[in-house]
Amino acid sequence: MPRRSRSEEVPPPPLQIIGDLIYSPGTDIPFGKQIRIGLTERTIYESAIEKGYRTGVRAHQTFLKDHQTTTPIMLDDRQFSMIIRHLLPQELSPFDQGLWRSFFIVGWTCVYLDIEPTIDKDEDIDL
Repeated sequence: MPRRSRSEEVPPPPLQIIGDLIYSPGTDIPFGKQIRIGLTERTIYESAIEKGYRTGVRAHQTFLKDHQTTTPIMLDDRQFSMIIRHLLPQELSPFDQGLWRSFFIVGWTCVYLDIEPTIDKDEDIDL
């Protein structure tokens, strides 16, 4: 990934407020979870971080299944870039694409380290 000068960097998305909660929709937890603020229940939507992470976990699990192996593997940057190029959602902003890419690698690595969460097989993640 080419380095950008400071003037070309994409600023992070602005903070948002739900009730008394201030959060960054692109980076903060909880992802797509119901929260109660006063008498109202709200949903904080899933961010690029969560989508990238879950896709990384699912991609590694799918890779293992397709290659009929149970031994996780680690990829180098070139191999990750090759896979990510095909899976990266194009509708994301450049900032969110960077977050998605980083957390895709985190998700893949969690499978390698055997610390991935259980992800519902019927989840809507295209691989």
